Amino acid sequence: MDAIANLFRDSVEFTNPEYLAIVPIAGLILVFGLIVFGLRLVLRPDRTEGSKYPLIGHIKFWFFAVVSLMLVAVAAARPFWVYGGSSFKRGDVDVVVAIDASASMWVKDLGPSRLDLAVREALSLYTQDVLTPGDRTALFVWGTTALRRVHLSANAERFIEEVGRIGPPPTLTGDAFPWDSDIATAFEAIYLSLDNQDRFESGDDGWLPEERSDRLVLLFTDGDFLIDAEQRSRLDVALNEFRQRGLVIYPVGIGSRTGVSVDSVLLDYVRGVDYDETLEADLEGQRTRLGLDGLGLVEQRTSGRSFLLDSRQLTSATFIRNVVDNHRSISFQLIPSEDKQEVWQWVVMLAIFLFVLAMLFY
Repeated sequence: MDAIANLFRDSVEFTNPEYLAIVPIAGLILVFGLIVFGLRLVLRPDRTEGSKYPLIGHIKFWFFAVVSLMLVAVAAARPFWVYGGSSFKRGDVDVVVAIDASASMWVKDLGPSRLDLAVREALSLYTQDVLTPGDRTALFVWGTTALRRVHLSANAERFIEEVGRIGPPPTLTGDAFPWDSDIATAFEAIYLSLDNQDRFESGDDGWLPEERSDRLVLLFTDGDFLIDAEQRSRLDVALNEFRQRGLVIYPVGIGSRTGVSVDSVLLDYVRGVDYDETLEADLEGQRTRLGLDGLGLVEQRTSGRSFLLDSRQLTSATFIRNVVDNHRSISFQLIPSEDKQEVWQWVVMLAIFLFVLAMLFY
């Protein structure tokens, strides 16, 4: 009923709205009259044989007469229809993009590196017009640690710029070789960061997280992450937090099923300059492939679904569009009309009809 009332209020305007003041007055008269007639009906003497009480007929007369008066007042206000059509409006969404930038994502088993493909697919949110101006995006990059590069905002230029900067480090010396993919750390960073932003935007110190359906996580990774007991425990906690917030994870798995030697990443660097020679021995014999088990674990725990990009010719753009649209709310809206369509004549006709009914009941 509220939706219908709002629809009527937003779609009808009046040329002379001052006449509408008569409507509540007539309504009060109607209510008062019904109360009086009700009391007379209760307090009247017992009916004797042959007597007639025209009271019910009088009630019908005054009811239709007063309603007719209310309609005449509405007609005098000159109502007109201000909308010429209707459509369905899609709601805005928050898309959190998490890109795995660990060393296994640097290999080129699909031609371009897995990381380059992840960047390409993440940018499809805008290059393929998946998002609309009201949508917000956030960017997290993770490996051994997780870093929020862009907080939730509708600033498309900032998001595109930061995604374009993602790539392997210039050298593999010191701590610049993030082989490990700590997925638990990534998920912890995501939900804690979103909570902090939501709390700040609410302005309420007592803010508590709540379940919402207009937010999702796109996870770009090869799924090649090892989870020990400690990480598994943290991962369980993080995924439980995701479920409480309604956050669904949609993994986009990137890589070949057969895999490739990890030491192939060294081909883009100079031995003895960009990395220590002992690194070759550390990586010898290690292979990385598309981790279906890791992707399946993340997908199942948050009721999401995944897309496997195991060929450079494939693209996840359609998959991304579908999952994003699934999180949009749909609302009904009216389309303004250039011409005013006056409807007071129909109101007058209805008032005359009701008055005729009143006369028949008198």
